[in-house]
Amino acid sequence: MNDQLAVHNGNGVSNHIRQATDVAGACRAIVKETCQRIGQKDYVRVEGWQAIAVAHGCVASARDVERLEDGYRCIGEVKRMDNGQVISSAEGFLGDDEPMWASRPTYAKRAMCQTRAISRACRSAFAHIVVLIDKSLSTTPAEEVPYGGFQDINTEKFEETPKAEPAKRPQSFISKADLADITAKLNGVAVKTNGGEPRDMELKFGKHKGSTLRQIAMLGDKGLDYLEWLSRQDLKPGADGKPYKNDIIRNEIIAEILLEAESLRKGTPDEIPF
Repeated sequence: MNDQLAVHNGNGVSNHIRQATDVAGACRAIVKETCQRIGQKDYVRVEGWQAIAVAHGCVASARDVERLEDGYRCIGEVKRMDNGQVISSAEGFLGDDEPMWASRPTYAKRAMCQTRAISRACRSAFAHIVVLIDKSLSTTPAEEVPYGGFQDINTEKFEETPKAEPAKRPQSFISKADLADITAKLNGVAVKTNGGEPRDMELKFGKHKGSTLRQIAMLGDKGLDYLEWLSRQDLKPGADGKPYKNDIIRNEIIAEILLEAESLRKGTPDEIPF
């Protein structure tokens, strides 16, 4: 009896391994073509997770979206198509403290909450398939990853504020324009003033060095994602322990740009992030 059970279990394991290998081969193309590069890693998007679920004879969905005090929450489930049995469930959450979503309409927030729940439920059931597809792929759902990834993403290296040189002339002889230029250089940014044009600012650091915030926004979703990420970085303190004024202005401009971008997107049918 024990020998028969051992043989049965052995065959069962072999079948599961064979099925996992077959699914990995069948879904490899769609998973790798739809994965998202964030920081130094590739992350599987909801389309890839759903393809893996379907290949297993399952369907992934979300239910019970609810408004909480600090955001939106719902439950994601993976069910067998033949009998409706739930094989995996997980929670999806979108917080009010996420700048990228703060100004977006309610339906878009609820949709992203469901997307995260579906991806998380699929991850719980099929993470091993992702590893079989490509061991360099991360099993963390792309929708949950902040811009730049989870590693230390602060690219603004802290530098002590330069010590002031002895004044060569009375302070009153420094014009407001000169003072603004000095402040901008110390903060690593330059504010552009174009009369009545929208506020803009040129970056003096990072991969978009030399471009203005609005030029970066014109790159599309990747540019807007970078600006949203940049606005969430900790502000470097000055000599008085307070953030530099230009850093605060930079974040204000980014907030204006993101709000403008959102206004342009309103009413378009493809805004739901599925």
